[in-house]
Amino acid sequence: MAKRRKRTNSQVPAKGRLRDMADSLWSLAVKIDWGHSCPMCGRRSNLNSHHLIPRSYTRTRYSLPNGICLCSHCHQFCPKQAPHQHGEGFRQWLESAHPNIAQWMRDNVHPEFTGTTNADYYIGQIRRLRQYVEPEDFSRICGVRFEAYLEMP
Repeated sequence: MAKRRKRTNSQVPAKGRLRDMADSLWSLAVKIDWGHSCPMCGRRSNLNSHHLIPRSYTRTRYSLPNGICLCSHCHQFCPKQAPHQHGEGFRQWLESAHPNIAQWMRDNVHPEFTGTTNADYYIGQIRRLRQYVEPEDFSRICGVRFEAYLEMP
């Protein structure tokens, strides 16, 4: 039997579900930001959103400059510059193709987070990310019931 997530209240999903919603919204926002195409090869299918600074660093986890849209091949399998295969090759490509983003990455190498990742934190991230996605995508990811909760005063 699958373990049920504990709800914050009847209107708000459990913290883990809120985190999943924020992750999905961030991923979609990154793809939109990059025009739904891989900047390495130009592919427009099988796209992933890659964190430049690992997502374990809470302070930059949902920051749009921390994301790049890559096709699955360039993200994981390209032996010369996939970030998960050849990190140095990826950094060199990023430096030559997108120097401003490479500088942002260097400036934020070990971002410190001093807050707490409670339900309110994730709700705030979801509200912030809402502006970057289409309303129907937001409803699909978050659900109409939670969306109605977010619109309450």
